[in-house]
Amino acid sequence: MTRGRRGWVVVLMTGLWSLSVWAQETRGTLVVDVKQFTSEVKLKEKIENQLKTGGIEWGVAEGQLVVSLVNKRFIRFELPNLTRYGTSKNLDLEPGTYRLTCVGFIPEGGLSVEKALKKGAYFNLDIQTFDVVAGKTTTIEVHPTIQKKSTFFVKFFTPELLVRVIEEGAVKTERVINERTDASIAWEDYNGTLKF
Repeated sequence: MTRGRRGWVVVLMTGLWSLSVWAQETRGTLVVDVKQFTSEVKLKEKIENQLKTGGIEWGVAEGQLVVSLVNKRFIRFELPNLTRYGTSKNLDLEPGTYRLTCVGFIPEGGLSVEKALKKGAYFNLDIQTFDVVAGKTTTIEVHPTIQKKSTFFVKFFTPELLVRVIEEGAVKTERVINERTDASIAWEDYNGTLKF
């Protein structure tokens, strides 16, 4: 390779490296860190082993992070991430303020999927906000606590999701995102874009 060509290759490689570094610095990092679950009730070994394979389904788009406890085939939002208990996932995102929404579910009966959703599913819209800052890391720390619910003599073990938003190493907010409250919107009453 001639000196001239070698010089152009060095310039080109340096330019590509600089472009890569610039692209990384103009985006921020979101870490979704799902902790191992704890349980408020004593679990049989079989149930505990089944729960250990579980995790949290979520996705991010258009300034919104959605966590769903309802099967994603009923939600009109891309939920490509299943982060298992005790694991985490990193995403590079555009800087900005993001809203966290949770689609919750409490098994309250129903002999069909439609009835189960009507009775037990609900939306907690924009329950938390967080900022993604260029060149910095924001962590969504999820602490699942298993609770026992019963319906029609069937026991269900559902997680309560305590979420801590951590920005620059400090806890900004902390809240149970799937708690059903007066502000929750029932499945039947919700007419927004998250439902087919």
